[in-house]
Amino acid sequence: AASVTHHAMEDLGVMRCLPNLTVVAPGDPVETRAATRAIVAQKGPVYLRLGKAGEPTVHAGEIAFRIGKAIRLREGNDATLISTGGMLWTAGKAAEQLAKAGIQVRVLSMHTLKPLDVEAVLAAASETGALLTLEEHSIVGGLGSAVAETLAEQLELKVPFKRLGVPNAFSPHIGAQDYMLTKHGLSPEAVAQSVTD
Repeated sequence: AASVTHHAMEDLGVMRCLPNLTVVAPGDPVETRAATRAIVAQKGPVYLRLGKAGEPTVHAGEIAFRIGKAIRLREGNDATLISTGGMLWTAGKAAEQLAKAGIQVRVLSMHTLKPLDVEAVLAAASETGALLTLEEHSIVGGLGSAVAETLAEQLELKVPFKRLGVPNAFSPHIGAQDYMLTKHGLSPEAVAQSVTD
């Protein structure tokens, strides 16, 4: 049997439910350093989700980091990939692959899940052809749910939307992180395919 106690795929959803708690999941080491400084300067409790697999650096230099404000990593009008946590590198690689096929994808690093950058979500919904959320987390309760809640309250916006993450079930697989991501369709190749489906 798989050791589901070590998968940790529900924490963002649980933490989002707690009143007055800020929820932050940086996308790379640059965001992590900036988030740590921002959290220290902020009043109130914060849940900081960090990867432990040596996530690659995505940002080339310093960034303008603000809690509750997404970072636009890549421009594009055909679709938007909204990523949280360690999936930022995957989102960027998927967008690079799609660009070779002539599909320009906006990439947003949604490093703060609560408060969510609603303005960035609504801009992406009105300016691009589709929205996809990408998270190393259950598709229930995390980034996908937060974005879906935002879109559901905007009756004038009709945009295709898809949540990419771990299904709402205990995984029968066990293995290294890359293996698990591939099994759940979260490799750059699979994410790129999801955009075109």
